[in-house]
Amino acid sequence: MVDVIVSGFSRMWLVPNRAAPQNAPEYQGLWKAGAVTWQQGDVTTIRVPDPSRYDEFIRIGKILGNPGDPQLPVMARYTSDLSRLLQLAKRGCDHDLQIHFGKCRDPQNFNQGWDKIAVLEAAHITQYGTSELGALQPSERSMVDENVPFTGENYYEIGRINFAEQATTQITQEIVDVLIPDTITCGACGITSDGCQVVLLLTLRAGGSPGTGADVAYTKNAGSTWAYREITTLTGSNDPDAFAVVSGNVVVVSVETIGLHYASLADLLVGAETWTSVTTGFVASHGPKAIHTADPTHTWMVGNTGYIYFTADPTAGVSVQDAGVATIQNLLDIHGVDQLNLVAVGAGNAVVKTNNGGSTWTAITGPAVGVALNSVWMKSPTEWLVGTDGGKLYYTTDSGVTWTEVAFPGSGAGSVSDIVYATGSVGYMAHATATPRGRILRTVDGGHSWYVAPESGTAMAANDRVNALATCDPNVVWGGGLADNGTDGFAVKGA
Repeated sequence: MVDVIVSGFSRMWLVPNRAAPQNAPEYQGLWKAGAVTWQQGDVTTIRVPDPSRYDEFIRIGKILGNPGDPQLPVMARYTSDLSRLLQLAKRGCDHDLQIHFGKCRDPQNFNQGWDKIAVLEAAHITQYGTSELGALQPSERSMVDENVPFTGENYYEIGRINFAEQATTQITQEIVDVLIPDTITCGACGITSDGCQVVLLLTLRAGGSPGTGADVAYTKNAGSTWAYREITTLTGSNDPDAFAVVSGNVVVVSVETIGLHYASLADLLVGAETWTSVTTGFVASHGPKAIHTADPTHTWMVGNTGYIYFTADPTAGVSVQDAGVATIQNLLDIHGVDQLNLVAVGAGNAVVKTNNGGSTWTAITGPAVGVALNSVWMKSPTEWLVGTDGGKLYYTTDSGVTWTEVAFPGSGAGSVSDIVYATGSVGYMAHATATPRGRILRTVDGGHSWYVAPESGTAMAANDRVNALATCDPNVVWGGGLADNGTDGFAVKGA
């Protein structure tokens, strides 16, 4: 039976100054969410004369107008306390609003007291107003309310996810990276997708004598069916480390081969790809460990002894941006928000950053002395999150000048191997306990608080660790790692 939402089963939360690790959500029990409106743009029909009939015209296409911004009016009881809404209006900043819907849950439990959440991000107050503040006669007595419309930049829903193990027969080796190289398409070019259909899993080589090479396993239908292709240029004795899709090519980096390996994504998805190895520009003993691409002509790779490589075209090779000058530690991960602002982390508490696309890299004191930093996510040029090999999560809001630890269930033990965000509010973290047991944690407040997913239903299948995550939607996350037998690969989808 359909569970229809009733307005009384909603409560409002405010995240002042946008969802972020440093900003705590505020329960607003005296606020009410009004009706959301979001203009999607006008449609203009393109017609031409009908070749078969005079004074008739046929439709040959349409022009879509620009969409508007989502709008949400908020009504609040006006009390004898100072008005929070008036404070926000006078401040003039953007904020995030969340409407939590639930029935048999605690409405003041931010992380678990909901069945669904509606989010308005970057919400700005466009007007402040109240109902009548006074009365001249008894018949005019009434409650005083505040009426405040917000206009935001994005509106979406958050649901409670469940996990399902994937590719159990196709994956036989540990997964080291996960990729979702998909986009939303409406069928104009013969393909329709919600942006979450194509998923790639990068596996280690199989042992034995002789061993078989590493694979890229893939699905074109969100996990309904799977296939895999061997990376033929990686011999049976060499492993991959990470991959990305650049200009239509799957680009795999490998410390052991001190180079990259690429093949056409389109060809790979039909089982007809040709792999090519590229070592041009790489320096002996300084192989690449991680890769990040901002766009088709801006890709970076980081690796052993602090080497940082850049390429505008991976098929033609790379150039050295930093030859271990900023740090001599092995770099393990890199992420950026655009072509100019990037940060890389690695062994021995190493953190290096650039705000000019890599023309110069600067060392920053990391958050955990002597500890390897496994993962990094840059939310903005100044706000980063870093996961450590000691099982801790840190954030900075001032480009690494200061660091703050974020506690989460099980923090301080095991290892944090990956951090990814779907939106400014929704993110995922891969953490392995000391047991070991791999887990995926979720945040719905930008990283201020984290909890072990799923929110309900069956727990994630047992595994030793989740090495990598990828997300394409606030309610879809993929993870890959090592199964609980210590040898098999493990893939999981949360949705």
